[in-house]
Amino acid sequence: DVMRLALWVRDGEPPERSRRIECVWRDPATPTVAQQTDAAVKRVQAGILPAEGEVVLEMAGLSEDQRQRVAAERR
Repeated sequence: DVMRLALWVRDGEPPERSRRIECVWRDPATPTVAQQTDAAVKRVQAGILPAEGEVVLEMAGLSEDQRQRVAAERR
């Protein structure tokens, strides 16, 4: 709602696209690499996420550069 109001103030009217604005909060906790990897593995094992997906690598704590390198090695 705050972003929608900010766009309204900035532009004088809410743009049509602003109806789909969503705030995605990040977990303030600082999990260890082992905890992040464990969570990713469990989601893959439960069939929630595909093992070869980008999301799994992100959840495991890999940086953008590391994810790109993994993708290149998979090819």
